Amino acid sequence: MLSSLKIFIIVSSCSFGFIQTTYAQKQKILVVPFTRFQLVSEYKLSDIAQINRVIESEVFDQYTLSLKHAFQSYNSDLFEFEILNTQDYLTIKKLVKYEIQKFNGRKYNASNLSLVNDSIFSSMLTKNRAEYIVFVNWYVIQKNVHISYVGDSNKRHPFASHKLDFDVYNNKKEKIIGKGNAKLDCGGFPPITMIEEKCLKANSLANCYQGLIGDLLKELSLNK
Repeated sequence: MLSSLKIFIIVSSCSFGFIQTTYAQKQKILVVPFTRFQLVSEYKLSDIAQINRVIESEVFDQYTLSLKHAFQSYNSDLFEFEILNTQDYLTIKKLVKYEIQKFNGRKYNASNLSLVNDSIFSSMLTKNRAEYIVFVNWYVIQKNVHISYVGDSNKRHPFASHKLDFDVYNNKKEKIIGKGNAKLDCGGFPPITMIEEKCLKANSLANCYQGLIGDLLKELSLNK
């Protein structure tokens, strides 16, 4: 008959093994954020800076931090995101060309990896234990409105629309997803503070990323 200590060790070992297996099953996706020149806006930079309580030169940093946090904190049983480290980022960025392309018949701002050596690409993903890599090629902030209903009337509020263009490559350097104008969905009833800030405050966009990332992972699962 097994002692209590032996039973505890066996159960603990099984539990630890299950945790290791579950973690190992997650596939890693590297993320390459947009550059300073790939962030464009119909709103004045000074207005965005004021709402974010930063100076104009810091607006880009606010939005890239928001994007990074959204991907890194996304909860999935099958996938995990990691921002490409600085060394690999500098190595690959100078080789990536950005241009208008078509994917599944739709034009968008795309990345072109033809100058990226296959062995460099493969080595980078292998070193980072990643199966996929996402390039965020374009981030545009457009002027839009949010309509709130009060009784039989409605009120129009200035409310920014955030849209991204991006590519997803597998570890064979094959482009498997290419998207343009993928919109951040902030819901039909965003918080009052978000409406007052015209949906321009970068650190208020975390929940808006959830749908976009979820849709990306669904499509990725279908393309595996």
